Amino acid sequence: MEKLTNTSGAKAYMEKFKGYHVPNYTQTPNEIFDKFLSKLSHAELKVLLYIVRRTFGFHKEYKGDAISLSQICKGIIKKDKETGEIKVLDEGTGLSKKSVLSAIKSLEGKGHIIVWRGRITKAGDKDSNWYRLNLKTEGN
Repeated sequence: MEKLTNTSGAKAYMEKFKGYHVPNYTQTPNEIFDKFLSKLSHAELKVLLYIVRRTFGFHKEYKGDAISLSQICKGIIKKDKETGEIKVLDEGTGLSKKSVLSAIKSLEGKGHIIVWRGRITKAGDKDSNWYRLNLKTEGN
């Protein structure tokens, strides 16, 4: 079992989950559930679903998105410029950097994702690569 790296959320995680909100949706290719759920490792599945959320969930399925290793591991936390309020946008995968790097290499090698390395975000984040799912085009 993977050790939680986000210890700030560990206490809340241990409390009984009170239920999901009525969903707004992130489209996810059915093949992930129907074909690969039983074949991908725990880490591969977490990383793949994180990439799906950050791309399909923000309508960037074809374009992809710049995602840092820190975001994949620990999530995205933003500070409101006006109020100074800290907002947790997501909690990441909870995986270690080593596990994430291994999963990315494996997912890329198996053809699940496309990675453009060395991309720099608008914020100048140099450790961000650009990720997207390997999508079939018409006729493939």
